[in-house]
Amino acid sequence: MSAIPSAMNPSMSLRAPTRLDRCAHDARNALAAISAATEVLARDDAPPAVLHKAGAVVARQAHELAERIGELMTHARHGTAESERALVVSDDMHLLARLAGLLSHAGYRIDLAVNTVTGYEALVREQPDFAVIDLRTSAGEARSLGRLARGAGFDGRLIAIEDAVATRGLPATSSAAGFDAVLARSFELKVLRAAIPFD
Repeated sequence: MSAIPSAMNPSMSLRAPTRLDRCAHDARNALAAISAATEVLARDDAPPAVLHKAGAVVARQAHELAERIGELMTHARHGTAESERALVVSDDMHLLARLAGLLSHAGYRIDLAVNTVTGYEALVREQPDFAVIDLRTSAGEARSLGRLARGAGFDGRLIAIEDAVATRGLPATSSAAGFDAVLARSFELKVLRAAIPFD
């Protein structure tokens, strides 16, 4: 990667459980909206158009409240402690989805980046606990992410995904500079668990 543009392209975030305070805030707002709309529906003198709008508000906010309750239940199962954050960088949608599913199921909050520039920006901006980087991303430019991230002060764990890894551990090449471990693209779950601190 020759240069990192200053313009920021935010990485995509999975719709994982939101932070507890935001989730509770949204749930309270939904309850307040339902309460207000219910008062309108109880009025005998309300015009039909107003009653229709109030009914739509109740339906919409009931759906919102159900989603927030589901997220609160997820928080309750996993505890209120802040989850560790992970970044996945890949332009291979199948690999991106596979890693996102495995990591989110393990309780991590996931950010996704589909090119080298947004991956670098997310590493520097979000400072995740660890990142899994597909070295094939952006026609191989992702190979420089380890070195660039370390140079920018990132001290989290960096895991590279390579097309093939002939030997265990880091390959003796400069392409893996800055990475803590390298996994083959056809990695098994137990290998990912060994490279990343699952709870």
